[in-house]
Amino acid sequence: MLLNELRKKASCIRFGVGAEGDKAASLELAVSLAENLLLPIPMCKGNRLNIQQQEMEATKEDILKYLRKGQRIFAGCIDKAWAQKAREKGAVCYDYMEEKAIAIYNSIATAEGTIAEILQTYPQNLHGTKTLVLGFGTCAKTLAVKLRALSAEVCIAARSENALMEAYANGYRMIKLEKVSEVIKDYPLIINTIPARVIDQKELAYVDKEARVYEIASFPYGVDVNEAEKLGITVRICPALPAKYAPVSSAEILKQYILEKSGGSA
Repeated sequence: MLLNELRKKASCIRFGVGAEGDKAASLELAVSLAENLLLPIPMCKGNRLNIQQQEMEATKEDILKYLRKGQRIFAGCIDKAWAQKAREKGAVCYDYMEEKAIAIYNSIATAEGTIAEILQTYPQNLHGTKTLVLGFGTCAKTLAVKLRALSAEVCIAARSENALMEAYANGYRMIKLEKVSEVIKDYPLIINTIPARVIDQKELAYVDKEARVYEIASFPYGVDVNEAEKLGITVRICPALPAKYAPVSSAEILKQYILEKSGGSA
């Protein structure tokens, strides 16, 4: 198991994983004594570490305070400025999401998890449903393939001309993101994959009140959730889909990466 193999030299301090073994008496000990720090994906939600246990609440500054030279930090979506400060202290940061192979592998579980969420909560068949996917990055590309395999009618909204042409070449409908308000009313199923605000009051005003919106990007999300709630639009936030639906597969790829960067052993 990933955690059993790494826990002797890697500080998990139960950052949302419920690891077996000794629990550090304090955050200072957990961080300062570790050779490898395994942090969440994404690493933070706002300024706080993205962990569930109330007793383990910590900020990224708390972690930075106790770092020392030679430590390795493994996490997802690491803040660039924070990573630079960690490097200045002599630590090395490895961002899972900057590894293309991991991002592609992770997109499989994300896509399958998104579809699982839809199948459990969307009141109609996916077959024939007009589905708007916001973004055409790694996750969106894998998701679009799997949605089309279930006979959904997929339209891609993206900013990049290259992304739009790639979507078109692969047989999807496509529209420029800045013009999405012109068509969004026609889509009862909307999925956002963009980790930056792209659907605000302007676009939400055109969304059908019976539509379902699924937010799979990280906080602070691409959809203005508060505005959607005011308008009576259902937005389902879907965090940590790989861990929820494919924890073993998701852990295995991270295990391989961590062991590789740790020189073959943790």
